[in-house]
Amino acid sequence: MTVNSPIRSPLRSPLYSPSVGKWGGASPLALFARAATQRIDIVGIGDSNQVLSGFGWDDGIQYAMSRYFPMYATGLISQNENNGSGSGLGYLYNRAGALIGATSGAPAGLDKYLNRGLGGLFPARYTYVADGSSVGSNTTIGLVLAANCPLDNGGPLECDLHWGSFDSGAGTFRPFARLGQSPFTTLAVAASPISTNTGAIAMQRTTLSMAANPARSSQPVEFKPTRTGTDGITGPYFSTFMRVSNPVRTTGYCYHTLEYRGGESARTMAYDLQQATDDTLSYYFAEVRRLQGASKCVIIMVNSGLNDRLEALTSVGPAAVADGDSPEAFVDNCTAITQRIQAIWTLNAWSQDELHFVFMVSHPVSDPDDAELISYRSAIAAYAATLDQGYTIDLADKISSAQMLANGWYASGGVDKSHMTLAGYEGMGLLAVTT
Repeated sequence: MTVNSPIRSPLRSPLYSPSVGKWGGASPLALFARAATQRIDIVGIGDSNQVLSGFGWDDGIQYAMSRYFPMYATGLISQNENNGSGSGLGYLYNRAGALIGATSGAPAGLDKYLNRGLGGLFPARYTYVADGSSVGSNTTIGLVLAANCPLDNGGPLECDLHWGSFDSGAGTFRPFARLGQSPFTTLAVAASPISTNTGAIAMQRTTLSMAANPARSSQPVEFKPTRTGTDGITGPYFSTFMRVSNPVRTTGYCYHTLEYRGGESARTMAYDLQQATDDTLSYYFAEVRRLQGASKCVIIMVNSGLNDRLEALTSVGPAAVADGDSPEAFVDNCTAITQRIQAIWTLNAWSQDELHFVFMVSHPVSDPDDAELISYRSAIAAYAATLDQGYTIDLADKISSAQMLANGWYASGGVDKSHMTLAGYEGMGLLAVTT
């Protein structure tokens, strides 16, 4: 019998009462509250605050959502995230190990599915093990659910491994799952090694499933493309993403980080999306949508502002504003982000009705707040109101800089007000999605 972790219903919480938004249109809270009745996916795009020190908004938003809704799946995680060094993506789950194989050099027919073009889309990287190379069976690798992960480690679990097939070679791998602590019990394993030579270069997906076991809820679980001690990886081998889901959870949220660009502005984020291939973004968003039901909801959350104050280059949206740090340029770069993602929806004939944009200018750094951040908040609110499904979260309207300092939410004891502590991101995450 499946036992899910108890989750408070937002419909019983006074924090949740969807209403008319401050700037007109539906409040973004209503979007998050959809997780009570359907599966929704949130996709984060941001600066260093997106995944600072292994947490950031990637942690904070998931922490907050997990207080009110079930997590139905992990985000899309790449083995060679940040070139094998990791970035800390995931809330009580993460990729494991160092660099496996290479992050370039794959055949063009596979490379195109995770290709940054001239931009720097970060942190996802593919894994390519060339023909004649191999990865040992005892290599640390895969996706790990930490003990008490809100996905519910004791429930039925399905791990999707996205890999590329070849038209030659004798490549193999063997999906495997085990308990992540002694006695490292085998939980699931593919019946035999899978050949990567199908006679055609194409993307494939293999799902490894395991039955529920409530005793496993407080124990870590590891998913790997290798069977420890027995079957490693033989090249040629190519993979993009891993993802674990709980198939009995028909409602809840899933959070992904698409773009994490420390020290960069919304201009860089927009440029990276413009330069990434259509195949890369189409494949990514197809997988973001795939596990949802007939009624789909994809929320793009854009967090920027602090670095935009230093932007000197002309914006990359349709207005091409020369004054790079102006509110007009900020809006134009956010417009470029919006239009690039909308274009991917159009290219794939997906309904624009399922696509939503939430803009969140950086947290306050002073009282009164920085004048440029204030101007960005006002300008982006006006822009969001022009979109059919555009929303804003005004963090400065929810908390002052003095309150953040008193809470101990700024990094380095308040010396670094551009970043936050783990408690800061989680506290601000609650403010962002519940008030």
